[in-house]
Amino acid sequence: MLRLTPFIAAFVVTLAPVVTKAAVESDLPANGSLDRAAVAHLIQGITTELRAGYVLQTEGEKAAEVLEGALAAKAYDKIADTDAFASKLTTQLQDLTGDSHVRVIAGSPFAQPTPSSVPPSPDLLASRLDTKTGYIKLKRFPPPEDFKPAIDKAMHDLVDTSAMIIDIRGNGGGHPASVAYLASFFLPAGMPVHLNDLIWRNRGTSTFRTEQFWSSATPVTYIDKPVYVLVSSKTYSAAEEFAYDMQVLRRATIVGEGTRGGANPGGLNDLGFGVFVVIPTGKARNPMTKTNWGGTGVQPDIRVAADLAQETAVALADEHLPRQR
Repeated sequence: MLRLTPFIAAFVVTLAPVVTKAAVESDLPANGSLDRAAVAHLIQGITTELRAGYVLQTEGEKAAEVLEGALAAKAYDKIADTDAFASKLTTQLQDLTGDSHVRVIAGSPFAQPTPSSVPPSPDLLASRLDTKTGYIKLKRFPPPEDFKPAIDKAMHDLVDTSAMIIDIRGNGGGHPASVAYLASFFLPAGMPVHLNDLIWRNRGTSTFRTEQFWSSATPVTYIDKPVYVLVSSKTYSAAEEFAYDMQVLRRATIVGEGTRGGANPGGLNDLGFGVFVVIPTGKARNPMTKTNWGGTGVQPDIRVAADLAQETAVALADEHLPRQR
């Protein structure tokens, strides 16, 4: 088994994070407790970001109006600390927008974790389940500069297998360029394939720009062989994009549970008082379907419980390759 050490990468927001400072400033001291003035300041910061940056403008305006109405009605008066504020506002915003990427965070996401005696699990595991089936488990999709050397080695070591299983059941997302690079191994060389677009809102406007993602050259290719992608209800964001892209292209069989349904990347905004809000400023759009998996998740081709997905995929590979075993 090939075990690669964890990628050195910090992701606050899945897909393509950016970190900005909220437009609202305050001279009030920052601590864990909140008074009415602090809550009002935080609500103002959230509504400012919703109106200026949220990619779903109509939903953003409606959510901002609801928050302002709730503040005026003193609905937040009993909130006394940042944890309670973050929990309540996350639930409220996600209910209002239907967008799981919108969330409020208490405490700095950049704080260093407390050292643990238990070593972190590797971000990528590659092995052979038998002589003919390759297996790659991905915990996340780091930036290409970290991802490419690791996945290049894994694919080189497994290129002679007859079937491949990509396990993203616990993958919470990451960088879209790395998603495109992984997909490239399973597509014909020399024929770039348009995989995904990210539609970004230009801040403070009603205009948008498009960022395209295409397949690219890889050291080895894995075509004309079956590929199985394992998913679960924990598969999220950029990981969902990989499953969605491969399914739309009919290049993989998706096995497991319906995924979580997050398709709108965004930025982390510092509101003060140790509180941050994630506001999606972009949305994914598949060039073939003209839509994405947001809200619905990626629906598997073979639906089984997550803990049965691997053995199911192995059985499918056995059926597909009976004479090679």
